[in-house]
Amino acid sequence: MLRPQTWYLLLAAVAILVCILAGAGITLQLVLLITAALAALAVIPLYKNRKLQAALCLLPMVLLLAWYVVLGLYAVPEIMHWQYALPAVAILLVFMARKGIVHDEKVVRAYDRIR
Repeated sequence: MLRPQTWYLLLAAVAILVCILAGAGITLQLVLLITAALAALAVIPLYKNRKLQAALCLLPMVLLLAWYVVLGLYAVPEIMHWQYALPAVAILLVFMARKGIVHDEKVVRAYDRIR
């Protein structure tokens, strides 16, 4: 059975990939989206090192925020489409995953103190 954090990271990667396939963005934006999706997927197998996993969860969030900055600077669309909301959903999902990872680390530390 997968941890909830794994599901959050998988759903974030799927949301980013749907945004890519829906054609949201110019070349720089696509590079940011692809890198954020790969970063979210790369964080999943690091479950044995929760500190590193929590730290690397910040990378997709920063890349997705950079995507919004680039969207505002270079490619201001006349009409906002539904796919422009997907990176925000992915940011929330990665944030929830990071919160769960940090909670797991606190629980493990508490168990170590009891021993």
